[in-house]
Amino acid sequence: MSCIPAQQSPYFAGCIEYENEYQNTAGEAMYYAVKPRNWFYVQGNNFKMYDRKKALQELYVGATNSLYHFEQGKAVLVADTARRSAPATINCLATTATILGYPCQMLQLVRGGVSSLVFYSDAVRVRPADFRQGRSSSWYELLQATDGALPLRTISVNAEHGITATSEAIAVRPMALAAADFTTTAPAH
Repeated sequence: MSCIPAQQSPYFAGCIEYENEYQNTAGEAMYYAVKPRNWFYVQGNNFKMYDRKKALQELYVGATNSLYHFEQGKAVLVADTARRSAPATINCLATTATILGYPCQMLQLVRGGVSSLVFYSDAVRVRPADFRQGRSSSWYELLQATDGALPLRTISVNAEHGITATSEAIAVRPMALAAADFTTTAPAH
């Protein structure tokens, strides 16, 4: 079920740069003195994420339905037999915001002990069907709920561990990417 109606707009290809912050229940910053960043690249049915050190963290290649996580710089293929998580509870909310000039809608996603507020804009979206076969059912579930709109801000609260994590886009850069950009050795742009 989608929270917003489908719009006729071009699909996004490029990079979204996120800044991340972690706080404890007292609102004090945790883990890092400077907010770490990560870079998310997407084109068609491929995506990849680089961590704060610009090391490849995750890679999905749609043509082969291959999802990789990286451990100490080495690609580890996620087995297709990986357990699927229970479906999340998704609630569309009337709250709106503007992030980097993009008008955003908001939804609440609850899975297990984590509650997340996700802000997304129809102007920055992919085709959800391109990720239907992906091994991350939660990623596809989010794309279905937003009609393919990518998160521009996510605030996740893990009450059990007393942590609030905020990830917010600080740059959205459309760019032409090719299949060669989605390999285990491709550099960040």
